[in-house]
Amino acid sequence: MISIILAVCFIPVWFVIYFMIRNTVKPKKNIIIGVTLPQSAHNDSDTQAICASFRKWLNIAMMPLLLLTLPSFFLQPMGAAMTWFMTWALLVIVGPMVVFAIHRGKLMALKRANNWYSAAQGRTLVDIKAAALPPHKIKGFWFLPPFIASFIPLVYSLINPAERDLAILYGTFAFITLSFWLFYHLIFRLRSELVNENMTLTLALTRVRRYNWGKFWLIASWVNGAFAILIWAFADNVTAILVVALAYTLLIIAVALNTEFATRVAQQKLTAADTGDHYLDEDDHWLLGLFYHNPNDNHLMVNDRIGMNMSVNLAKPVGKLIISLSALCIAALPFVGIWLWAEELTPTRLTINETTLIASHTRERYIINLESIEAIELIEVLPNAVRTAGTDMENLYKGIYRVSGYGSSRLNIQPLNPPFLVIRSGGNTYIINDADSNVTREIYKTLY
Repeated sequence: MISIILAVCFIPVWFVIYFMIRNTVKPKKNIIIGVTLPQSAHNDSDTQAICASFRKWLNIAMMPLLLLTLPSFFLQPMGAAMTWFMTWALLVIVGPMVVFAIHRGKLMALKRANNWYSAAQGRTLVDIKAAALPPHKIKGFWFLPPFIASFIPLVYSLINPAERDLAILYGTFAFITLSFWLFYHLIFRLRSELVNENMTLTLALTRVRRYNWGKFWLIASWVNGAFAILIWAFADNVTAILVVALAYTLLIIAVALNTEFATRVAQQKLTAADTGDHYLDEDDHWLLGLFYHNPNDNHLMVNDRIGMNMSVNLAKPVGKLIISLSALCIAALPFVGIWLWAEELTPTRLTINETTLIASHTRERYIINLESIEAIELIEVLPNAVRTAGTDMENLYKGIYRVSGYGSSRLNIQPLNPPFLVIRSGGNTYIINDADSNVTREIYKTLY
């Protein structure tokens, strides 16, 4: 079951990256594989040969990675499967980037050999008129219903003590909806879609991107609002939550891909009609075609040349910080899996002395004063438990859970190693055990 959940979370990443990178062989305005080319060079035989080589090597790099998801379904425990998927994700991110950078270098060499440079090479085009373009923003009240919907579960959890343990989860949904609204406004602050000195074309291209991505962020807000309500409604149904989460993920990905491809098609049709020689050529500002570095650009965020996200300007200190942190997070992916694997293999322990009972796992998790214990029970079968916050692995439940018949409880157990102690102390419910069932039983006898 865990492997299926991980597959649902990770495999869509392969499809998003593969199709976005593969699509770079098609002109994005006048850019192919990260290289700015005149319209006359787009169908050049040498250009097309490099594009064909790019597609071939992208398939060689990516197709085996898709097949490498299969062994994960047979890996146990969860930590092993997570390590496999995290390492796999790193390869899926880095592999196609290497193929892209190599073929981008080949296309740049072809560009230099044929002197396919713009007459405006080395000049900075200023988008004063485009910057003054009326935003034509979607009315704010269209974002209000999903915003309210995503806040309903949060407010309900805050005013109901029995639901308060879910406040962080519901607060996350509210924050995401707010973030989508902020991202919507951010697209109007990005640099305009410059291609050449034709400001009419720039205005048209800018309107196309703003319109399409404006719709996306609005749709994403409504989807997230509905997701928050559904998770709230099915809070105790793990299967329903998984189905809703899968539908949410696939829908957001599908809408995002459709938005970007529709934007590219519309922009390319507009650009193809303009065959002027004075077009924007910023290839020297894109390192490997992936990283933007332009000290003359005051923008921190710009539209990425590949993918459907935004890139940062490495000429800005904040840009360097963002890229460094992102690279660190990507490089750390396999180590996250290894850490989870170590967590899962570490046994839970119970120790008791004259005054306290200590439940530990890698460190002391709960310290229970013996005098404050109000009730104690030994159970052989763990009731249905849904995680609110903490760790949920096949043989490790650690954190706050909603447990059938007990409500919000603090768990530190290995569910495959019964029995379990249920302790009421200081207004809290603790469900704990030792990896050694004999230790758990002996402590129960001592306290009962």
